Amino acid sequence: MLAAAPRITDAPAIPPGPSRLRVLDLLRFCAALGVVLFHFGETRAWGTPNAFPALSMATMFGVYGVRLFFLISGFVILMSAWGRTPGHFAASRIARLFPAYWASVLVLGGLAVGGLITDHRPSLTELLANMTMLQHGFAVRDLEIVYWTLWQELVFYALIACLAAVGITYRRCLAFMGAWVLLLAIADRVNADLLQAVLVPFSAPYFIAGMALFLVHRFGGSLFPWLFVGVGWILALYTALGEGPPAIRRYGQALGSALVVGVISLIFLVMILVAVGAFDRIDWRWLTFLGALTYPLYLFHHHVGFLLIQWLHPVLGNRLTLPLAVAAALVVAYGVHRLVERPLQPRMRAALDRSLTADAGLVPLTETAVASPMSTVPPPVSLPPGAPAPYAETTPGAGYLPRGG
Repeated sequence: MLAAAPRITDAPAIPPGPSRLRVLDLLRFCAALGVVLFHFGETRAWGTPNAFPALSMATMFGVYGVRLFFLISGFVILMSAWGRTPGHFAASRIARLFPAYWASVLVLGGLAVGGLITDHRPSLTELLANMTMLQHGFAVRDLEIVYWTLWQELVFYALIACLAAVGITYRRCLAFMGAWVLLLAIADRVNADLLQAVLVPFSAPYFIAGMALFLVHRFGGSLFPWLFVGVGWILALYTALGEGPPAIRRYGQALGSALVVGVISLIFLVMILVAVGAFDRIDWRWLTFLGALTYPLYLFHHHVGFLLIQWLHPVLGNRLTLPLAVAAALVVAYGVHRLVERPLQPRMRAALDRSLTADAGLVPLTETAVASPMSTVPPPVSLPPGAPAPYAETTPGAGYLPRGG
């Protein structure tokens, strides 16, 4: 009779909120803009490392925008994969990432080959490897300095696809995050290169905490997800302070460490407030537009900004060149979104989805060869008068739409 028992969901889901968490679009854009200001303030295109001594006291912390990206990814990618097959999850990620990425490799690579370089002129093999987005795995140099984060994301996507293959549930997410934390500690202890490559220790604390915050957002606050948020925060601080951040070199050990702890803690606090619904009222439609600019802005800003700063600052001066470079990077990002992402993403997604079902309706020959000529459908079961029908099994969380859309 156990087989007839009804399944229960892993945890009661909270009522759905807005169809899209537009505050995440705002946060993604702020993270990208922080990275842009960090790169533009520190670039050697100015001809001096101290082009903006006062401004750099704030923009130097824009580098932590990457960590906010990872935290948001942990939240959003788990939300995106929930209820999907690995194939459909992979199709959504490929269609989302590759059109703008290919455009950046072709355009920026073409500029570099033509002599408009920021660092070095890439070889043909480097360009080809970069087209795959797997160049880091092949130990090939990134065409752009921002590409290193894409490898971190790809590894995370692969891990989530493995989780999707066995079925994503609340308890399996907890087990997945627990195993990830334990293996991180083992990899650090034994210095295992393979584990280090698979577990991405730099970004893992943020991915884990982001996943846990999505569980809080979807199922309500309970102890285990909050414990993983706390573990992610501790590991994030441990990693950041252990790498000797520039803030310590600039402000000294005590103040620099306090500033790093404060910035990372603020990143976690903001995402905690998102998870508990504190920003649900921030639902302005124009934020979706800002979110759409984030990825192409991140991909193109460094090369575009470097060249413009190098050309313009001797003529216009630093103070005028900086906002012009930021505005130009935003214009380029909009152009890539409008001319590349909007037409190509839906077409690529549709083509990938069709490819997943290319074998639909085809019956393998081996199946027809062994099929019995007699019907294999079992006869209906006769029940005594008045006997209750067996329970129908239900899929955990069926019909639930995550609050992020």
